[in-house]
Amino acid sequence: MATITLRYDARNNIARKAIDFILSLKVFQVEEHKTELQKAIEEVEAGKTIRFKDTKELMKRIHG
Repeated sequence: MATITLRYDARNNIARKAIDFILSLKVFQVEEHKTELQKAIEEVEAGKTIRFKDTKELMKRIHG
């Protein structure tokens, strides 16, 4: 299986429609890639104890 990365302007109507069309063919799958920060936030929200280098950034993301 091969992987591609697409970058596009999410506000561009033509780009969004093209992506929607490609996904509607049901021959492609979307994979979510989470950053270490996103993974850490999910673990904290699930009640797990974590170790994270930038706790100020983590707390800002969790509490807005």
